[in-house]
Amino acid sequence: MNISQIPLKVEALVPEIVLTCFASLILFGGLLKLRNEVLIWSSVLFLLIFLFFIPSFYGEAFGGMFVNDFLSIYLKIIIIIGAILSLLVLYPYLRERLIQFKESIAFILFSVIGMMLLVSSRELISFFLSLELMSLSIYVLVGVRRYDSKSNEAAIKYFMLGGLSSALMLFGISFIYGATNTTDFPLILKGISNYNPLIYIGVGLFIVGLCFKIALVPFHMWAPDVYEGAPTPVTAFISTLPKVAILGAFGRVLIDIFRDLHFEWSNFLIVLSIATMVIGNIFALIQRNIKRMLAYSSIAHAGYIVIGLLAGTEHGFNAVVVYMFIYTLMNVGAFAVVIAFNEENIDNYRGLHKFDPALALMMLIFMFSLTGVPPTAGFIVKFNLFLQAVKTGFTWLVVIAVIFTVVSAYYYLRVVMYMYMKEPVKSPEIIYSKELNIAILICATGIAFLGIFPLFLI
Repeated sequence: MNISQIPLKVEALVPEIVLTCFASLILFGGLLKLRNEVLIWSSVLFLLIFLFFIPSFYGEAFGGMFVNDFLSIYLKIIIIIGAILSLLVLYPYLRERLIQFKESIAFILFSVIGMMLLVSSRELISFFLSLELMSLSIYVLVGVRRYDSKSNEAAIKYFMLGGLSSALMLFGISFIYGATNTTDFPLILKGISNYNPLIYIGVGLFIVGLCFKIALVPFHMWAPDVYEGAPTPVTAFISTLPKVAILGAFGRVLIDIFRDLHFEWSNFLIVLSIATMVIGNIFALIQRNIKRMLAYSSIAHAGYIVIGLLAGTEHGFNAVVVYMFIYTLMNVGAFAVVIAFNEENIDNYRGLHKFDPALALMMLIFMFSLTGVPPTAGFIVKFNLFLQAVKTGFTWLVVIAVIFTVVSAYYYLRVVMYMYMKEPVKSPEIIYSKELNIAILICATGIAFLGIFPLFLI
């Protein structure tokens, strides 16, 4: 792209600019000595108002480097909803543990800005910079408990492996540029027709870099330790929203730009999808820590989601996006219940329904939905995802996915069985918070309602 010819049209970037200003105010808000409760609710209120204005900024900025079309706006709405839920879940946890509060809110907002820019990027350099803004903010969030050795270890592992994936992606971008002489998505599409060997190397490295970010096997080694070591609300955040943004951007790159190389990248992703479903589900079976179990569950779900990308069609990609929305509700809700019960050891979930029946019921809904039990929304979106894959000839891969979905029922429903069919081993120290209750209720209501009225999802 010729920099001197880029028109300075920034109207489509107004939401990101406004959110950046607000996040900066939160970061420097410590000088005003505002109460933490004021900060959290002002942030939630701002995002709610922000949510309704996002569809108004349809268009493009900087000569097409950033595009706000229907898909990117839809992805941004999912990201903002997830951010609101994450902030509600974050408040009681930080209040109980006296962790840096203002900084945590600000870095969540900065990472959201990176995600919003990422799903609108239509040029490789802006794509990479958006991804790094998101990632660097998350590295800080993972290590926010700076006096906790587990949190420090998780942050270092995440940073080191995240840096490796970024380097691989940057190498891939350089090869793509070398083969096509451009970083613009539409021009890359035209340049690919030459079938320069550099394209295959570049696309391969680019895909590997993104596979690290969404924890596909064998690039998943960071996920279990990071999810376990990070503060629980941060784990809920990083296991959902970054995947929404990355998979949304990933799908657009594969389907819009590299569709002529569908045979090559689909064969590569088939192997990764199968390996991810196998490793994610098998290792989740043996976990006794619920955060680590949900980490391997998240890896397994990434394997399911890739099946939608393999279809290589608009309907398949739409199924992926809708799946990620429901997965956000399921996962954030499950982690919110873990925070409320204040217990990570699965064995200690025995008989918890006797201490708080409503909270146990919410966990039951989330576990059923993660399994894919009807009539929850988790069943609807998984069925739709698999249906799109069957339509494009991946029936055998869907059969494998269904088998491992059945395997996943063991470790999800084990939590339910412990809560309802076992005698308590100890009395839990339940955290009662209106913010936490609101987040759990929103997630559970969304899953139940969309499961009964699935027309909103298909």
